[in-house]
Amino acid sequence: MRVGLVGAGFMGGVHLNAYAGIPEVEVVGVADARLDAAMAGAKLVGARPYASYQELVAAEDIEVVDVCLPTAFHKDLALRAAGEGRHVILEKPIARSIEDAQEILEAFSGDGPRLFVGHVVRFFPEYVGIKEKIDAGDLGTVGVVRTSRRSPFLLGWNDWYADWRVSGGVLLDLVIHDFDFLRWALGEVERVYARGMLGREYNRLDYVLATLRFESGTIAHVEGHWGYPGPFNYSIEIAGSDALITLDSTEPASLELIGDTASGEVPDLASGKSPYENELEHFVNCIESGEEPIVQAHDACEALRISLAATESVLTGKPVTLGGPA
Repeated sequence: MRVGLVGAGFMGGVHLNAYAGIPEVEVVGVADARLDAAMAGAKLVGARPYASYQELVAAEDIEVVDVCLPTAFHKDLALRAAGEGRHVILEKPIARSIEDAQEILEAFSGDGPRLFVGHVVRFFPEYVGIKEKIDAGDLGTVGVVRTSRRSPFLLGWNDWYADWRVSGGVLLDLVIHDFDFLRWALGEVERVYARGMLGREYNRLDYVLATLRFESGTIAHVEGHWGYPGPFNYSIEIAGSDALITLDSTEPASLELIGDTASGEVPDLASGKSPYENELEHFVNCIESGEEPIVQAHDACEALRISLAATESVLTGKPVTLGGPA
């Protein structure tokens, strides 16, 4: 399958390294407005560099467009690729606004090209193991969840992460990982309340603490931090009526099940592939087979809705009721 990647920044490099391990994929071109970045990315996979998407599709026969551009630019390229009949793999979040996301969903709603959104946490073996334990009833009734995701402040093209209008800040770019996973594992979110640093003068530090109430009654406390003074890390703790399961990326034995009735056994997490390679290989297989992906485009839209509701809560100081999926 012939892939063209647009946006050779940090995430573009992650995707390109993942494609290098997928024999079914040939990345034929890499486009970036910074030609040196396009050249470096193309070198990773033996592709050709281009200064723009227009140059890429004019020179190459592309079946799939992998979009790793800053969030605010997702919609325009996704719509163009859909109009040209090309499948699109779109790095999360799906878009900067619900209106843009709905336009993208509409463009891919027919029997033509397909859309895949990269919510990669669903492909981390630890998180898959947690969901399997919840689905099997090993935790009993889930009552309380705590998650944390911490990252140094990111640098990017034109310092776009620091521009809230483009990136959406820590809620839209980082914490959305946890929102998507928790909705996948626990069901629909009913209400969101969040406090954070959005609107403060200093834009290179972003912190948020969000509380989610699920329709099931489960409460989740979700922490996100951009500007963390250490390496990227994440953790999650889920307490049920029968057992507690914990994951901490800083610990050697990262996934642990605790409880009087728990066996202590956790899924085998050994894997020779990165979660990104698993994700992209899955999307490619879905294109070839016609199967539905683990991450539906609607799921990406719902994760965005939760993030934007949390953003609204930070800005207004009030809880936001979601009222069920759109």
